[in-house]
Amino acid sequence: MHERHAGQDDQNKALLDIVIKRGEPAYSVFVVGLLIYGYEDIANDLKWDSHEISSSPTSASADTEGLSDWNVPLYKVRLQKNYLKVITDIQHESIVDHLISREVVSVDDGNKIESGKTPQEKNRNLMDMLLRKNEMSFNEFIKALRKDSVYADLADQIEKTDVTSRDMATLRKCLK
Repeated sequence: MHERHAGQDDQNKALLDIVIKRGEPAYSVFVVGLLIYGYEDIANDLKWDSHEISSSPTSASADTEGLSDWNVPLYKVRLQKNYLKVITDIQHESIVDHLISREVVSVDDGNKIESGKTPQEKNRNLMDMLLRKNEMSFNEFIKALRKDSVYADLADQIEKTDVTSRDMATLRKCLK
């Protein structure tokens, strides 16, 4: 039994190393995963810590100060805030085909996406690429979602996701 516990410790350390290496949005996905699987106390501690780091407890105007110096595009925040839903809920094939046809991603990018071992990993590869692209790419992703009626609600949800100054400040810090 002690042997198995040590193995679990190694697995936990490996998972944390991956989350740390990937940074945002993997951190947010990790925190949401903790919430989903019943680790509310740990998730809330981690969420609280991230807010402590990302913004000071001053007025809301201080939160937005400096945003004009480095505006974080709303579409990136919206993608990041819906990251978990996208990686767990979509079938990527038709979406990637649409993005290739619109020259948002290349055929090589499509192959990189396909290199994932699980559907979630393939979707994660897609999202990681989209988070590095421009707003036109985001708009094509939304169009690709809308082409399949199953994903129309998800497209609406992503487009209507509220973005606060705190969200922007958090993502801005992650992009540094």
